[in-house]
Amino acid sequence: MFATSADWSFDSIPENFYDKQNEYILEFKSLGAVNFFYVQTSPTTARSMMVWPDKETAHAALVRVREGVAAENGSVIVSVCEGDILASF
Repeated sequence: MFATSADWSFDSIPENFYDKQNEYILEFKSLGAVNFFYVQTSPTTARSMMVWPDKETAHAALVRVREGVAAENGSVIVSVCEGDILASF
């Protein structure tokens, strides 16, 4: 398993966020995501975390997930990280 994470910045949560949420989740699943979490970390920031079956699947999907979604909702990615999952429960 492989995990990716991105920290997002925005002026406010996009007005269409809750309307688009289910659409994004279905799309992420179709791209191979196993799990997805989006955590609001302040009024103007959030962190997305995704679990993928492997690095190749993640990298094939990340352009759409990161660049496409950012363009659609006006968010900016300020940092990213990724790596193999060594343990979980």
